[in-house]
Amino acid sequence: MTLKEIKGSFFLVFVAVTMGFFYNYFSSSGIALFGQWETSNGVVNAISKAGSVNVSIEINNPEIVRQIIQKKERIILDVRPREVYEEGHLPGALSFPWMEFDRVIDKLLEITDRQSPILVYCSGFECMDSHHFATNLKNMRFTDIKVYPGGFRQWQEVGYAMVKNEK
Repeated sequence: MTLKEIKGSFFLVFVAVTMGFFYNYFSSSGIALFGQWETSNGVVNAISKAGSVNVSIEINNPEIVRQIIQKKERIILDVRPREVYEEGHLPGALSFPWMEFDRVIDKLLEITDRQSPILVYCSGFECMDSHHFATNLKNMRFTDIKVYPGGFRQWQEVGYAMVKNEK
């Protein structure tokens, strides 16, 4: 390969990368390039610019979550797949899988009202399902929604009791 061909290749790569960044910047479904990447502060995966995480609804301290569960201050919703929930979940948590939201929302409305305090969790910091579920509840005018972003993984790591469903 000649020096001219190498320069031409680098130029083409530069143009392609630049166009990719411009497309991402102006696209409504582009990936957010800046955001929250510190695991101790909440969710750490890249998200679409349209669906940013509302960290003001997060409870990041597992001890506070443990106290909420002990005092039965909130309805606890596990939004992981039902099979995963049955393998182990937080005490008192109810299974409301995110992927079944349209089917399970009527059940939630039967056991609660839109003013009930609710805490939602999923697998851990890398899981966005709890935030999506909470956003949908907020859009349906639920008024007291919190998310535990550390989720089941953090709960296990600190050594708190979990519940397994017997089969």
